[in-house]
Amino acid sequence: MRHARMSAVEKRHERLVQLLILAALALLVPAMTKSLSWADDVGVLPFKPRDYTLLTLAAAGVMVMLNRPSICPPAFLMLLVPLLRVLDATFLQRFTITALGDHSIVVMSLLSNFLVTFTTVLLLSTESWRRVAMWVAVCTSLVCAGCVYYEWLGFEKFTRIDGRMAGFPEDPNDPPIIISLMLAVMFTLNRRFWWNVALIAVVSPAIALTLSRSGMAVYSCLLFCYMVGNLRQHYAGMLLIVAVSVPLAIGGIAILSETSTKVGIVTNKDTADRLKAIYELDFERIKSPERGKDLQDGWEAAGKKPMWGHGTGAGTSVWKPHNQVVSLWIDIGIFGPLLYVSTLFLLTFRSLALKFRGFYCLVPLWLFVPCSQILVESPHYWFTAAVCCNLVFSGRFRLVLNSPAKAAARPHTPLPQS
Repeated sequence: MRHARMSAVEKRHERLVQLLILAALALLVPAMTKSLSWADDVGVLPFKPRDYTLLTLAAAGVMVMLNRPSICPPAFLMLLVPLLRVLDATFLQRFTITALGDHSIVVMSLLSNFLVTFTTVLLLSTESWRRVAMWVAVCTSLVCAGCVYYEWLGFEKFTRIDGRMAGFPEDPNDPPIIISLMLAVMFTLNRRFWWNVALIAVVSPAIALTLSRSGMAVYSCLLFCYMVGNLRQHYAGMLLIVAVSVPLAIGGIAILSETSTKVGIVTNKDTADRLKAIYELDFERIKSPERGKDLQDGWEAAGKKPMWGHGTGAGTSVWKPHNQVVSLWIDIGIFGPLLYVSTLFLLTFRSLALKFRGFYCLVPLWLFVPCSQILVESPHYWFTAAVCCNLVFSGRFRLVLNSPAKAAARPHTPLPQS
């Protein structure tokens, strides 16, 4: 009877874990890949994205409570930066954004992103958080790469820039960020080398199709770190990978040169220049002069109001420095980037102190900072940061509704008198 009871308890626990994973996938995969926004834009979604988000948020929260959550406080303290931006845009409204028609729409978007991000960290506050993280990472990377291939085959057009594939995010620079962050999670949590190599083989062509210079650079650096970290254990396998991947990469570049640089009989000069610079490893041409000018303008804007900034939204709608530190400085002043960078430094210090635990997550977390200005609004960025934080901080706090009754103390027996 005891064995049957234990088996029933284990089955019930496994069922709860599976429901937790399903709730995480239903919430995070559409949010991270931006497939929910695309479906609403084209009119194929039978309900409002707000309703779907609130429903999946509630489902995820209930499943976390049923799986005995144990809180890692540093993982939630990381969210102070996006919280400050939401509070600034909601209550202070020091900068008005009308790009979407009304400032209140932008506020609701920021609030929705923060709620999804908070729930993302909450989903990693259970005993089975590693399984949840791996499922989310694999499904998100496959969906993001799959929509890029779908667009490349000509079934649909998502991208804003001709000659470059983007998938659901519509911006060709977004898929490399999403895929790199998800791969970093898999490299950190999954010890099976060849499974990770198979995932790399599936998603790498999607990175190339975006023709994102910064994304391809960060992705290559992440792969280099992973190969170096596994060189001793899989030396023969590395040689095989190089022998197979180099000819495939050369052939892929040749195909891209023929297909992505032409629209009909007209040559797309920007795409051709990108491909040539990447193929020849010409770092001077890989650099974007337009982004250099945007960064310079951003520094000048931060210098005008260095203490408190211009208000949330100014760093992403007016100046667009393509740098997360400068963008935060423009939005909420010097204390924003100080808090943000201190968080990354703390994770790095803890990782080094624990013999590079969670190091793969830190690679894209750091390297995308000078390349993007919307990282603090992206749930996938804080998802990877939360995975790293859960690894380097082992302390947990569990909420208990009623504690077990303590055993009654035995009455004290006096010593015999002589």
